[in-house]
Amino acid sequence: MKKGLVVYVTAGKEAVMADSSIQEFPLLKREDAATVCFATSEDEVAYGWWHMISRGMHQVFLMTAAYDAVSGQLEPHGTPLRLYG
Repeated sequence: MKKGLVVYVTAGKEAVMADSSIQEFPLLKREDAATVCFATSEDEVAYGWWHMISRGMHQVFLMTAAYDAVSGQLEPHGTPLRLYG
């Protein structure tokens, strides 16, 4: 079963979009997602969810995180939740 992850960045939005190595965080590999999408607004979350569903993802999860550009770390907030609809 294919799993997708939408990461909603709540802090450090500008820096996360400029960082090309963002896909390589250990946090994202731990979630075992086939596809990862980064969102900086609620509209981008909805688009990322729709995009994954239309591409055949069976499960799509949402996780909020903050990005610290100085340390280059992505810090999760809470646990991933499954998007339904």
